[in-house]
Amino acid sequence: MPEPKKQQRNASAIINEVIERVNSDTQRLRVLEQSSGSLASRLDGLEQAMLQHKKESQKHASDLAAQISLLDERAAKAESTMKEIVEHIRKLVTQTQIKELENLVDIYNPIKSNFVTREELDKILSERLRKK
Repeated sequence: MPEPKKQQRNASAIINEVIERVNSDTQRLRVLEQSSGSLASRLDGLEQAMLQHKKESQKHASDLAAQISLLDERAAKAESTMKEIVEHIRKLVTQTQIKELENLVDIYNPIKSNFVTREELDKILSERLRKK
């Protein structure tokens, strides 16, 4: 009958070993679950950070688009103003025209010119006619 005790010890040893393996596997599963939970938490944090960065990037892009639109409007206004200035300059008097006006003023200036009145002209003509 020694064999049943031996078998009982072998069965007991086998059961103990199975229990130890199950406990070891359970412990490893817990470690893996913790590691998996930690990774999931980190991924959630990264996802949140990425979403926040995306929102900020979209806001920044929107701000840049608004600034570009404003600059475009300002450039259009500047171009319009420059066209108006060019048209105004084209209507201004040239130096040649100013010189011509100066010459005309000099010619018709009563202070510088010696104009003859009608009476003086009649007198000069009548004197010349008498001399002849």
